[in-house]
Amino acid sequence: MNNTFNINRFGKVLKHDGLNFFPNMGLALAILWAIPVIFYLFVSLMPGHETHVFDAYSRIDTIDLILKITIIIAPARLYKYCNDQRQGISYAMLPASTFEKFLSMVIYCVIVTPIVYIAGALAIDSILALYNGPYEGFAVPIYFDKHAQLSYIVDEHNMAGVFDDSWTVFLNSLSPTFMSFLGMFGMLMLSSIFMFGNMIFKKHKTPKMIGILILLSIIFMILVINYVAHYETIFSNWNRETATDILERLIYITINVAFYLEIIVSALLLWGVYRKIKTQKY
Repeated sequence: MNNTFNINRFGKVLKHDGLNFFPNMGLALAILWAIPVIFYLFVSLMPGHETHVFDAYSRIDTIDLILKITIIIAPARLYKYCNDQRQGISYAMLPASTFEKFLSMVIYCVIVTPIVYIAGALAIDSILALYNGPYEGFAVPIYFDKHAQLSYIVDEHNMAGVFDDSWTVFLNSLSPTFMSFLGMFGMLMLSSIFMFGNMIFKKHKTPKMIGILILLSIIFMILVINYVAHYETIFSNWNRETATDILERLIYITINVAFYLEIIVSALLLWGVYRKIKTQKY
């Protein structure tokens, strides 16, 4: 029998984790799904609520924000005790290899959790949009249309003036497939960060990782501000045409750097999760 992967053995650990999914994650999902409902009812009961209308694009932003929260809390909710020296013994005794446990963890944290949340969130949004309330239009048709969402962002923030008449050409030049992969790898990186934090910390796992990310963000912002301040004279000499061209190039570079960074960070942290599962002492 293959000690690394066996389909029957993997099926059992997948079933084990699946049976524990809703007992561990159900309450959190219910609370997160309830947020738009509470907001809908609150706005509907406000005086003059007829003037408060929220289109599908703005609601998609909210859904995506809550999706990120769901991905962040999932590892600690689903595998809270997997590195605990006492309560983690049952996890260690599962009749499965390290790779099978790791693969099941990735499936439930990276794939199942987002799919379950998005399916529920879009269903709730569609039900609320059926009534004559503050929700206008359905989010489902445009949720996976990244080009439509980018166009909305440009129009909403008056960025068309920055790009002149070339902004539509610029947006259309962005491959929908590439943008979809960029989003998926972004979710994978976010999940891998908190999966790794769940394995290395014993207590307060999610808050500690959030604290580390905030610290890294502050350091990054300081470096960027210092860089901009150092080259301030160069930026001041830009004319409108030069600024537009450089801004478009900068966006292309940023997108590509972000894409490869997501892959590298995800691969390194997922390897760290695998190693921690394999070497964890109980």
